[in-house]
Amino acid sequence: MENKEYSEMLDKLPIENPTPEDMAMVCPHLTKEQAVAAFNDGSGYVACPPLRIRGGFQIVNFYKGSEDYPPRLDWAYASRTRQSYADGQSHGDVFHKYKRMDEAMKFAEDNWGDELILDTWESVLQIYIQDPSKLVDVGFIENQLKQIAVLFVALSRSLKDIRKDRSYPESKLLDEAILEMTLDIKIGNEIKGERRGDIENSCAYCGYGLGLNICRCCGHKFRDDKIRTGWGTPLSPKMVKFLQQNGHRFGQDPNIALNKERLDYERRL
Repeated sequence: MENKEYSEMLDKLPIENPTPEDMAMVCPHLTKEQAVAAFNDGSGYVACPPLRIRGGFQIVNFYKGSEDYPPRLDWAYASRTRQSYADGQSHGDVFHKYKRMDEAMKFAEDNWGDELILDTWESVLQIYIQDPSKLVDVGFIENQLKQIAVLFVALSRSLKDIRKDRSYPESKLLDEAILEMTLDIKIGNEIKGERRGDIENSCAYCGYGLGLNICRCCGHKFRDDKIRTGWGTPLSPKMVKFLQQNGHRFGQDPNIALNKERLDYERRL
């Protein structure tokens, strides 16, 4: 089995009223009988092979159902062992034993071990890419920014240190610190581990950092939902290229946002 093939199997989740075959599908490291037994025992959380981090694993949960809700097989989160870190230290993790985790990690090593890496980064930045030019209703809440993607970025430096560094515009410093990027939430959770993680919001229309109620580059306004902290840094060139390679089209040339940051930086010198 290939990494991509297994990732596509996980993408089929959630599955309502899962069959034994469904349980076996997300547990290629187990026989069908072992998978069914693992999901039906105790809490229903079972370790499955990692996609990117050596010494980590994905976790799938089987909810047995109730009077109001049918049984459901769903992706839960990713977890780590101490061996997943190059320095062998915990980075906020509380390590737990999960059912079949050893078999899950061994399966990944045997099948796509050349694609697995150890965690060598200092921090992880989680960027919500939101489009202020396309306001949508989410449930009972009106005029929300349309969410396009969530970008996970592993950095060789802490975001706090980058922000203190005035030697170059922040987007350039971020570019130099990037080690890993992904738009896949499953891989993103593996990369993040149990770190607190920094969260920011960026404009999907122009690439600039979103303010509280306006993008100060493309000018689109929106309601302050008290979630955004107001980021004035544009997506870095590597981030822009990565998003474009994955099919995103900006409504405005993202170089305009980068030039605005450069001019603002030069004025402060």
